[in-house]
Amino acid sequence: MSHEIPLIRDYMRYEIYFVDEDDPVSKCVGIFRETGLPIVVVLDKRGRYLGVVVDRVVIRSTVNLESLKTRNAAIKAPIVKTSDTISKAARYMLENVVKGLPVSNEEGKLIGTISVEDVGRVIAEKLKMNMKVKDVMTRDPITITTDTTIGKALVLMRENGISRLPVIKDNKLVGIVTIRDILEKVVQPRTRATLGEVVGERIKSLSYPVSNIMTRKVVEASPEDTLENAVKKMIDNDISCLIVTHNRRVIGIITWTDILEVIASLEEREKVPVNIQVSFKISNISEQEKNEIMNVAESFVKKFREFIGNGYLLLHFKEHKEKHGEERLIHCRAKLTTDRVNFTSIGEAWTPSLAAKSALDRIERQMLTMKELTERYPYVEEVFKRLLGEL
Repeated sequence: MSHEIPLIRDYMRYEIYFVDEDDPVSKCVGIFRETGLPIVVVLDKRGRYLGVVVDRVVIRSTVNLESLKTRNAAIKAPIVKTSDTISKAARYMLENVVKGLPVSNEEGKLIGTISVEDVGRVIAEKLKMNMKVKDVMTRDPITITTDTTIGKALVLMRENGISRLPVIKDNKLVGIVTIRDILEKVVQPRTRATLGEVVGERIKSLSYPVSNIMTRKVVEASPEDTLENAVKKMIDNDISCLIVTHNRRVIGIITWTDILEVIASLEEREKVPVNIQVSFKISNISEQEKNEIMNVAESFVKKFREFIGNGYLLLHFKEHKEKHGEERLIHCRAKLTTDRVNFTSIGEAWTPSLAAKSALDRIERQMLTMKELTERYPYVEEVFKRLLGEL
């Protein structure tokens, strides 16, 4: 189905805030709190664009924000134009792992910003996607129980490249823990305590159960909800994810990243069967390595082109702290979403291309199992999908 893709100028915010490169990051904190914008633009001494400070830097920081300069916290996010499509903005957000982008007019002057929520409004207000939550969600997310320690939850987030975990008790959803909860309620209070800023406060340790810090009121979605209603629910509740449940059992999760993937793929759907999207949270990566990643992804898509149908393949890379010589362990999260299949997997290796191959090899094993069953039994694909939805 073709869509007339809206332009950025129709959904952007004509509101933008600047800081100088020598300003402390703490100056951005007030801007984030007062405006709700996800980015603040950093200018160098000549008034030229240097990058953006994103709200997650403030949220996840364990250092003194008064001493951290904005130039050292800035991310070189691309600038989009008012005449660009919403799909382009979504793709740039995915590729650069940011929740907002600066917007310029045709003359190159920065005049506003666009955020993930603004992009999401396109689905809620403009596009009729004819998609349901079950078509987009990540199935069978990792869950923890109320007695899981905070430390264990943090390890699970780190190992799997995720920032939130549904909490269950007796197989029923009772809460959610995010990386923000851990940082705000455990890590940052301990850091402030070492600086003498916390007085009379009982500091929680990583050995505490997550029930001490989890959010108990969780906004849920049904797998049969429309994508439009899901986006509206996220915007109305000012949240970044919905937990998908069936009879209070967790069967999936849908995040702003999932929404961005859908929007980013719109321009490419009629051009290629599978749109490959790659995003990096890696300090240094060469053009040669990027080309090798694309070769791995394109070979995978070509191999299964007839089986997987039309959709998109997202590869997201991040670094671990472990080092082998001068190389860091690379974590790759692969998500394949098409009109026929929906698979997610994780791979790790010492180079991004090998991490991508590891993740895609796991998806391949899942697909080969499904393909083999489908070829043997004509109705097993529908049964397989139904079983996935009921888990």
